[in-house]
Amino acid sequence: MRNLFALTFLLSVSIGFGQNKNELDSLQKNNSSELKQQPGLALAASKIFFSEKKYSISGFGEFNYVPSQGMVDKNMGDLELYYSGLYRFATFFGYRITDKLIWNSEVQFEYIHFKQEEAHLEFVFEAFVDFLYRDYLKARIGFYPLTIGYVNNNDEPIMFHSVNRSEVERLIIPSTWIELGVMFYGNISNDWSYALGFSQGLNSEHFLSPTWIRQGREIRFDAPKSISINPQINYTGFKNVTLSLSGYYGESGQGATVLEDATETKIKGNISLTSAYAKYQKDNFSFVGIGTYGQLEDTEKIYQQTLSATGNGQVLGKEVYGYLFEFGCDVLPYLTKSKIRKENENFFFNANEQKLTLFTRYERLNTHFNIETVLENLPKSVNDLSIWIFGVNYNTKENIVLKADYQHRTNVVLQDQINHIYEVGLGFIF
Repeated sequence: MRNLFALTFLLSVSIGFGQNKNELDSLQKNNSSELKQQPGLALAASKIFFSEKKYSISGFGEFNYVPSQGMVDKNMGDLELYYSGLYRFATFFGYRITDKLIWNSEVQFEYIHFKQEEAHLEFVFEAFVDFLYRDYLKARIGFYPLTIGYVNNNDEPIMFHSVNRSEVERLIIPSTWIELGVMFYGNISNDWSYALGFSQGLNSEHFLSPTWIRQGREIRFDAPKSISINPQINYTGFKNVTLSLSGYYGESGQGATVLEDATETKIKGNISLTSAYAKYQKDNFSFVGIGTYGQLEDTEKIYQQTLSATGNGQVLGKEVYGYLFEFGCDVLPYLTKSKIRKENENFFFNANEQKLTLFTRYERLNTHFNIETVLENLPKSVNDLSIWIFGVNYNTKENIVLKADYQHRTNVVLQDQINHIYEVGLGFIF
């Protein structure tokens, strides 16, 4: 399979160098490009696709603080899910090899800590090549973000309202989700677009009970034992509305085995994860609705696998679900009626681009909607959450945002377990 990836890459390069420069889509020649999106990528990550220069440098940063966390479940095994401070900085370097062949890469630095007790420093990277054959057929090869859900391709801080990403798209859809693979994408018509990816898959050995498949993400350079499929279809035929349906289907066992009745049995760990979202944006108002449903097979074998690997067997839900609804409104136009002078701007502020957005979101998710019978009575951590979020964003200019929100979180399994969480943050892209 490694040879297949290499062959596909070399074929793309050879074809790309032979393309006529005049065939480049005129949209990608738009010089006011920094806040436009290439399919499957967020805003800063898309910069090279809309630049007339041979190269581009862009990125984003986040600085988040949680002054009040309430009860903390450290069994979740992921510091990002209960941090008190988060500092994230990413930079993208893009290079236009030809008008048809574009290199893009990201290096991301992330430092997370919880009070003075825990800290974690991590580096994440992306590196991929896009071959822009025609509007209806393009290809992306390398380590790239999968096209599933909403926030995985809109993960830069000015692109979502809450200080951190929603729990539905962290605990059920493990955003940010990057894998090694090949993706084909393009426009079927003016209203329809698609993406179809083939990637290396997750690793069930690292799954954790309260975060489902989230910890199975890993950057691997070895040949995959199986191929996962990631399709997406989008419709924009209704004015101001985007509809999207996406999925992820594949094995997570990566060739591992467990003993069953003294016989070695392969773990397939088939994952079926489907997600859909609807987004409406008009004038000062926005609405996003997201739903996702997932299934995981061989959860009893994965329990044995994680027990052998760590001494702590993980009870995974064989069915999970999550959904959210979010409403937002920029209230600044209703608070000020005066005409702002265009020249009133500097590096941190642009009077014509500032916004003051109030938002509210409701989330409901369950990491253990259905459990294998033989695992039901074993110890486990469950995220069966109902979350109300109320917050505010202040954009000093289009690419800088100050955020604050309050979360009222209830664990439905433990009705008396209610968390009151306050978050503040600063985000920017360049």
